[in-house]
Formats: sequence, C-alpha cells, structure tokens
Amino acid sequence: CKFCDIFLRFCPSFLIFIGKKKRGGKMFGSLERGLDKVITMLTPNKRRALRDGPRKIKAQYNVTLTSQTNPDQVLNQILSILREKNIDFTQKGYTLKCQTWGDFGKVTMAFELEVCLLQRPEVVGVRRQRLKGDAWVYKHLVEDILSTSSI
Repeated sequence: CKFCDIFLRFCPSFLIFIGKKKRGGKMFGSLERGLDKVITMLTPNKRRALRDGPRKIKAQYNVTLTSQTNPDQVLNQILSILREKNIDFTQKGYTLKCQTWGDFGKVTMAFELEVCLLQRPEVVGVRRQRLKGDAWVYKHLVEDILSTSSI
C-alpha cells in the first residue's frame, strides 16, 4: 500500500516492530499488526480518573452554580449528604455515580453528580445527569441533595 511505502521510507526503525517474515503470504498481516502497535504506542491515553482537579466545562445546562470556590469542599459536602440519605454511590475523581434501590433489590433511580469548574464566571458547579428512573423523582431527590448541602 502507498501509505506503508511512504511510512517505511521515512521511518526505517519501524522494521523493528514488525519482526521477521516467516512466509510470503503473511507479510501484510504482520505489517498491519506492526502499524497497529505503533499507532497505539503513539496515541495518548485518556486517563480522566487520575486527574488532579475537576473538569472545566463551558456549557451551563444541567449545572447548578455554587457560591464556593473550592471544589474539594463542595465534593465533601455532597458526599456527607449522600451518606446521610443512604444513597449508594461510587466515586471516580470528582464524579459520583449514585443509585437508589427499590424494595426487591432493583435499581429504581440512577444519576450522576460531577463537581466541575465553569470557565466564564470561574466558579464551582455541580453537573447533574439522570441515568435511570422517573424524572420527577430524580428532580426532587437532586433538589433535596443540593439544597441540604447549602452550597
């Protein structure tokens, strides 16, 4: 292929990744595997969970603005209220995936709360998203969580 010829002309060290050719029929397969290895090696990983601070967003829909400027303080307040209300959650960085369970062990409500920074007014916001369940129950539950947290 034309791309492979150009790539090999400008990058002769690429032949190290391909390995030795065993049979003439499998040359293109090993070449494609070698290209895949190079592409995955050069592609940066998206590691959102290992981020030091909260995500910065532009959009302001489904975001509740807070009067606080410290995202860790907002996150700790939300965590304490979720524990008070016995809502199960899993935390990855500044994102909380919350679930409520019904009487028969079935998930009745699932939603996500994320502490994030808004770019324009430079304030901390809480992005909320309903994943599963009734919209009215979700609305009242999230309003209750955010009003109790006094952020």
